[in-house]
Amino acid sequence: MERLSERLRVLRSPLVATERASAQLRYQLGSVLDDAEHPGDPTIATDLRTAHLADEIGATRAMLGVHPVESVRVAIEMFAVLLPLVVREVRASGGDDDALCEAAGTLEASIMRRVGLGAVSYASYLLKKVNNSHRDERNRIARELHDRVAHSIGVAMQELELHEIYVKRDSDRARQKISAARALMEEALAAVRETAQELHDSASDHGGLRKALSDYAAAHVPAGIEMITALSGDLATMPLAVSEELYIILREAIRNAVQHAGPRTIRVTVEVRESKALAKVEDDGCGFDVTMTGSGIGLRSMSERVELLDGHFMITSAEGSGTTVSITIPVPGAS
Repeated sequence: MERLSERLRVLRSPLVATERASAQLRYQLGSVLDDAEHPGDPTIATDLRTAHLADEIGATRAMLGVHPVESVRVAIEMFAVLLPLVVREVRASGGDDDALCEAAGTLEASIMRRVGLGAVSYASYLLKKVNNSHRDERNRIARELHDRVAHSIGVAMQELELHEIYVKRDSDRARQKISAARALMEEALAAVRETAQELHDSASDHGGLRKALSDYAAAHVPAGIEMITALSGDLATMPLAVSEELYIILREAIRNAVQHAGPRTIRVTVEVRESKALAKVEDDGCGFDVTMTGSGIGLRSMSERVELLDGHFMITSAEGSGTTVSITIPVPGAS
């Protein structure tokens, strides 16, 4: 364990940074040696604690944002540390070349089995996060349709019912009810069109992130709010999937500012440099106490999407001082 820890510290691996991670590695070392000592023993290879630990490790590393390559590096170093020990023990017990090959093969298979179990758990955790993010987005759209569209249509129906009551005895009031119903239906239609446009907008379409942000601002930012957009760097180095997720995150931040902050100005900046995309959405609105705000669906969705991109998400705000949403996402290859 000490040799493995030393090698991983040289590699600056995050997997020896905590006592919990070290304890997990120590148990893994022991169980791998059990496999090598008892090749072909099904009771060893199907150890439930080992499988559970591999599953827990995979989920924990995904939750902490530890890249899967770190698990592979640990597997390589673990094999390098354990192989000389296995060779020595097999030879000391009089084992021949066949026994040596069998022990070495069992060692490799044991390590890779744990890597595989952890990878499945890692992917399952991220898939769950993606599903949660999509569910939150669907819930938000459902609220928009219920609160705006369904409400307007419901009130319009009431106005039409009142029109039926007044049409024979008060023609002026009946016309007012028809006019009110028409206005409400136009409001509902506008809400449906806005939602449909929002669903259609994509940074993956022709024009990329810049055009998607411009189109969203034109459709959803009121005329009384000035929106300033500044994009720089080689945006083309961002993979389309990353650009699309970043657009959704920025869109949510802009929507929050419009709906809750009452700003005069919203400024959106995106800069791609040094293998990173640095983005901010700043408003000069009312601000809020971030320590008193729960994990609302919008904030949780933004945070989870950034996490899935292996990035960093931060909100700074204070009452009366506006709000800044800061996002950092790795972009390999960006200069």
